[in-house]
Amino acid sequence: MISNRRQHLDDEDRQPNFWVSYSDLMAGMLLVFVLLLIVAMFHFAEFTRQKQDLLDAQQHKLLAFHELQQALIGNLEEAFEDQTVLIDPNTGVLQIGSGILFPEGTAVLQQEGRLQLRKIFNAYIRVVLDEQFREFVKQIEIEGHTNTHGTYLHNLELSQQRAFSVMRELLEHSGSDREVLEQMVVAGGRSYAHLIYDEQGSEDLVKSRRIEIKFRLKESELFENIYRDLAE
Repeated sequence: MISNRRQHLDDEDRQPNFWVSYSDLMAGMLLVFVLLLIVAMFHFAEFTRQKQDLLDAQQHKLLAFHELQQALIGNLEEAFEDQTVLIDPNTGVLQIGSGILFPEGTAVLQQEGRLQLRKIFNAYIRVVLDEQFREFVKQIEIEGHTNTHGTYLHNLELSQQRAFSVMRELLEHSGSDREVLEQMVVAGGRSYAHLIYDEQGSEDLVKSRRIEIKFRLKESELFENIYRDLAE
């Protein structure tokens, strides 16, 4: 009987221990999981670093773009401080009242308006095409704006014709800069889509009749590029 019991114990010792094998398997799976987690964390850290580097670079570009824009606007304000035009301190848009340029309802420049435009153009070109800005200026836009006298389509055609008249005057009296300006200057009309209002919230019929001249820098698409790059 003792011999049979001993034989039974020996048989149990020889049987495989499945619990030990299962523990080893779980430990191995846990090790694999930890390694995968470490790799994932490494890739996430690298991705975050690259995004931060990109953001830092874009912020540096934004700062340089802003400084250049403000320098150009400052020079325009200084050039026109004694003239009867308005310079938007935020955008650099130059506004010329249409009253001194065109009789109401026409796109034919008055002689006084021609002389005024030539004076304005000379000052504007000296600033925008100065050597510190020339390579960064992508476009010069001339926009015609009207008040609400007349239909939208009539005023759209009128504003386009006025912008074209101003552009032609600019190019014909630009001297040696004409070839450069022909690659940069565009003209268009906005009818009464962007009116100017007085303090009471009513349309300012006089100020709404205007010509706007604005510059566009080559990096003006930078904001869109930043959002696109960060989204990728």
